[in-house]
Amino acid sequence: MWLRAFLTVAAVAVSPNLAFAHAALVRSSPGSRAVVTRMPDHIDLCFNEAVEVKFSTVQITDEKGTTIPISELKRGADPKCLSATVPPAAAGVYTLKYRVLSQDGHVVEYGYQFTVKEKQPVP
Repeated sequence: MWLRAFLTVAAVAVSPNLAFAHAALVRSSPGSRAVVTRMPDHIDLCFNEAVEVKFSTVQITDEKGTTIPISELKRGADPKCLSATVPPAAAGVYTLKYRVLSQDGHVVEYGYQFTVKEKQPVP
């Protein structure tokens, strides 16, 4: 009896992908720590599994903590991707935070920064 319980726990522990799957960000535009010459007109976040758009949020804030308004999130061309349009914004460091609900019911919250740097004139 104890052996059966031990083997069950061991099987779950060595199979984390089966028991504890979470949506992980695999691609984004702009990317983490990216330096761009203007605010992108849209953001794309792609995960390793499909996420529920209806229960997902994305927020972009500037260095002062002011929220940059973005459009409603939409599913991207790939069902594992989310997309939204972004208005023009000044140069600076921006923080993008997301909260997504994966289809298996797990909530994932994370974020990263990117920088908008004014294009320098060529001498």
